Amino acid sequence: MGIKRFSQTSNTSSENRFLFQMTFLPFESIPMMKRTIPIIFSAFLLAACQASSTQETRTMNTRLWAVSVKQDANLYRIDDKLYRSEQPVPEDGETISQQGIKSVVNLRFFDRNDDDYLKQYGINIINRPLLSWNVKPKDIAEILYLIEKQQQNGAVLIHCYHGADRTGLIAGMYRILYQGWQIEEAKAEMQHGPYGYHSIWKNIANLFTEAKVQEVKNHLERLRSNERNAVSGQ
Repeated sequence: MGIKRFSQTSNTSSENRFLFQMTFLPFESIPMMKRTIPIIFSAFLLAACQASSTQETRTMNTRLWAVSVKQDANLYRIDDKLYRSEQPVPEDGETISQQGIKSVVNLRFFDRNDDDYLKQYGINIINRPLLSWNVKPKDIAEILYLIEKQQQNGAVLIHCYHGADRTGLIAGMYRILYQGWQIEEAKAEMQHGPYGYHSIWKNIANLFTEAKVQEVKNHLERLRSNERNAVSGQ
């Protein structure tokens, strides 16, 4: 099938190649000294941020964070009805099936047929692409509602490519709206948990506010209301 772990591929995969092309501009013509100083400064800032992040994590209550099921698949259990992972590969199929997972919600925009091998386990595959750089509260609500409906049939697995950013966002909103977590607690798990969050997606982190969460909640209630009205009108 040719599916590889994200850790086994270069960072020029189809879903993030555009990002690196837009971010790293050619600098061959820049004199060496002018190149070196920014690089050293950037390395210093990166080390400082990592140290700060490690210190923050130590002070957090991580006891309620998702439980690891299969580390090389970035597969974690959020609760009995919801799991999260990176793009699963055929070697993960047995483990996924053993968790009682009946539906997979794929948030990826590219290669949407990479989950097809899971159908042999009787797992329903649902593609609901989410663009990392353009996520709206309405999108989040629609995905949460999809998860909510699929959970009536059994546990659900959500994943994107890395299982970090888009997946982390949906998992965080699920924590807030279905498990009653505080916004900052859910955001902290997304950013500092062991899932591999990429801080470049500031727009994702910025969705964790009272106003944005309320927007998601309003859209979610509207979806439920529409279904109730449709059922009662039959």
